[in-house]
Amino acid sequence: MNVHQVPGDRYNGLFLTQLSQPHIVVNRQVWDRISANLPKEYFLPDFRIINLMMNA
Repeated sequence: MNVHQVPGDRYNGLFLTQLSQPHIVVNRQVWDRISANLPKEYFLPDFRIINLMMNA
C-alpha cells in the first residue's frame, strides 16, 4: 500500500450500507476530495437513485 492508499473502510460513513471490506484500498486524495464536497447528509447511493431503482 503506497502513501496515498488507505483502507476503504475509512469512508464507510458515506454509504447507506456500511460493510467492512478491509481488503479494499482506495486513493486517499480522491476520496478526501469526494468526502469534502458532498453535502453533510448525502449518502451513496443517494435516495433519488434508490427511488429510481425501486420504481423501474
